[in-house]
Amino acid sequence: MKGSGNVIKSQIYSNKDRILLCLMIFVFIFGLSGCKTTANKPATDEKVNDKKAFPITITDDLGRKIYLPSEPHRIVSLAPSNTEILFFLGLDDRVVGVTDYCDYPKEAKLCNKVGGFKDPSLEKIVVLNPDLVLATGMHQQLLQQLEDTGLKVLVLKPKKIEGIFDDIIMVGRAAGIESKANALTKGLFDRVNAVSQKVEKVPEKQRPAVYYELWNEPLMSVGRDTITGQIIELASGKNITDDCTEQYPQISEEVIIARNPDVMVNSYGHGNNKATTPADIAARKGWENIAFVKTNRIYTIDTDLLSNPGPRIVDGLENMARCLHPEIFK
Repeated sequence: MKGSGNVIKSQIYSNKDRILLCLMIFVFIFGLSGCKTTANKPATDEKVNDKKAFPITITDDLGRKIYLPSEPHRIVSLAPSNTEILFFLGLDDRVVGVTDYCDYPKEAKLCNKVGGFKDPSLEKIVVLNPDLVLATGMHQQLLQQLEDTGLKVLVLKPKKIEGIFDDIIMVGRAAGIESKANALTKGLFDRVNAVSQKVEKVPEKQRPAVYYELWNEPLMSVGRDTITGQIIELASGKNITDDCTEQYPQISEEVIIARNPDVMVNSYGHGNNKATTPADIAARKGWENIAFVKTNRIYTIDTDLLSNPGPRIVDGLENMARCLHPEIFK
């Protein structure tokens, strides 16, 4: 990817009035409850061991210490990646609000909306009465406003895949399910290690030069200090914009042609939902002699899998590894 009541005079209700009032109360409460899912949820053992940890103080990715007096049960997520983490941990029944851009998993679309990713509504968040808000580094201005209302806010701002895993565990600890979070995160670690073990013997000369196209108007790629750049490296590729100091540099066609990459990975998502086809790319003027065009090594991967700092980042790594080394990942 956010008073004062009327004084109701005492009166005698008929049975019909009582039933109607109960229904109205039910609808109101249900509207502010967690995400509505159609599937039956299996019983879990997440409440076995971690409740006794509260109250607890957690240090978030900005170094802020957040005191949580009790286990949170009403959580608002201000980013698609945070929402994915919550659902990955099985906390969907506690999620009471998400942004308009939180669309994975599909059940997240059923949650109450608090506005955009960059500009969520303070009023919409507050009315949901959350006992925990998961924000990102992009919400610095909103952060103080949220805290001024008395809300507890954890900021997730991982820079590398390891940081994503740390954040998953941090959210699990904040929700009172740290043991479950550790177990699930170990599964992600194991998948990353499985990729590393397969590519570690790839000789340096066989590591393909990779052009990753984040955007095409203008042409943009990723630098070394990005999660996507780390994924290319972990998949045993050589990012042709690895020498850029910017995280998301613009790149000219002349530079791409001169560096003659072996593989191109094209992305879609982040508002660019229609992927540019390999045929479109191959037809670009002056690109016909680039290695990846001549060998037909143009691949497409969902941007969310390569840049959203959530559990699906491992899917992105596995996809990248298959593109760069199809002979190993069959």
